[in-house]
Amino acid sequence: MEENKQGLARPVLMLVLDGIRPSVLQDAIGGGEAPALEALAGRGEAVWDAVSVFPSITPAATAAIVTGEAPGRSGIVGHAWYDRGEGEVIVYGATTETVISTGPLKVFHNNVWRMNRDHLRAATLFERLHEFGVEGACVNFPIRRGPYEHPVRLKIVKSVAGYGEYLGEVVSGPKEYYLGDIFYTRDTGLQGYRGLGGLRRSVGINDEYAAAVGARLVRERAAPFTLVYFYQGDSIAHHYGLEAQRRYVGKLDEYVAEILRAGGGLERVLEEYAVVVLSDHGHTPLMPQRRRHVRLAKILGERAAVGARAGFGPGVDLVAVPNGRSALLYFREGVEREVVEDLVARRGIDLAAWREGEWCTVRRLGREISFRPGTGPADGFGCRWELRGDPGTLDMEVDGDELRYGEYPDALGRLRGALESPRCGDVILSATPGYTFGEVSGKFHEASDHGSLHASDSNVFVLACGLPAPRRITDVAPMLLEHFERSRVEPGVL
Repeated sequence: MEENKQGLARPVLMLVLDGIRPSVLQDAIGGGEAPALEALAGRGEAVWDAVSVFPSITPAATAAIVTGEAPGRSGIVGHAWYDRGEGEVIVYGATTETVISTGPLKVFHNNVWRMNRDHLRAATLFERLHEFGVEGACVNFPIRRGPYEHPVRLKIVKSVAGYGEYLGEVVSGPKEYYLGDIFYTRDTGLQGYRGLGGLRRSVGINDEYAAAVGARLVRERAAPFTLVYFYQGDSIAHHYGLEAQRRYVGKLDEYVAEILRAGGGLERVLEEYAVVVLSDHGHTPLMPQRRRHVRLAKILGERAAVGARAGFGPGVDLVAVPNGRSALLYFREGVEREVVEDLVARRGIDLAAWREGEWCTVRRLGREISFRPGTGPADGFGCRWELRGDPGTLDMEVDGDELRYGEYPDALGRLRGALESPRCGDVILSATPGYTFGEVSGKFHEASDHGSLHASDSNVFVLACGLPAPRRITDVAPMLLEHFERSRVEPGVL
């Protein structure tokens, strides 16, 4: 636990840079394009091969950061999943085509209301810290459930909220919560078209707004725990590729510098705060033209339903829900998994994983391995596994009592962390590097994508000053809870 001179736990500033690939940030730092982030990396601990969750998709990963739980336990498994109880695909968003094909109002309702209120099964940092008197502030982060109610502020949303089955008049969140023009605890003057919001600026859900509000919160020392989220680097990589993402890192660095200046400069911020900067997942460049597309509807045939409106209608034995470079398959009761044999032989499909009782099984390149927690070899995260089959299936090496991961970091822990929940389906697919399953709309990203078990999607960076740098994003929340729970917070921070 990092303390100040009075023996009190330092406030924590956490910045999440969505989808920034570690190698992209390293290249930007090496080229002199990210001096603020370089300074943080130099003053603290930098981990360039930390690990996301599987599926390595933004909703699942951001939930993991603030709950400490893998998708199977957090309940948030991807951009979309099939709800057997409701008999429909739940869609939180992704591409514009996905939003349109599902219904914009429905997606907005799922993303802003239902994901946190109804689907999130694990307690968030905001809830757990509040229990021992530590309050939080959150800017634009998608997983923000907390002990305080926040009313809708945007008039067009207020006119719909409370009528019919969609939307609501309030959401729960931390003591200070800001989501563009839609929710804001205090009027910062940054909302609306005269500020950094308005319809042309995504109603304030943009990185410039996040930086400005984050800077104000740090300047005011508004909360012991402040979380600011920047999402546009992920979107840029999807559309324009990793070189464009690298160029945008320069802009992100300016935003980080803005927040540090607001706190009195780097030295003063590091004297008063513990700072954590991290990404939630990586990115994999896609192959050119249509070779990158893995069209599940075509592969699975007429007895499968794929898409935002898929369900178990007459003659349908399988529902497939694409999530970028991963896909979730749900079988009608009584249907065997024999389809897996054919799937893993298809171009672009790297592996298939499923669970039977306590055992999880993976099939890849004609090889197979089953595993469960046990008394066998220990991996680099201290977990012991009982293995049956070929460790080479997942590019693993077993040397006596030691298990080493290769191209699939923390593969066993992350696979089990997904397969624990039926929300992830009966079988999970992971795409080969360069390929993607696309979105539930049937559309595909152009340049880069993520979601798979492979290191290219799964490795993230963590820069930590005043705290140890976690090696997995599921370790972030436990680390912060330990930091705060054994000590009071400095009284000057409200």
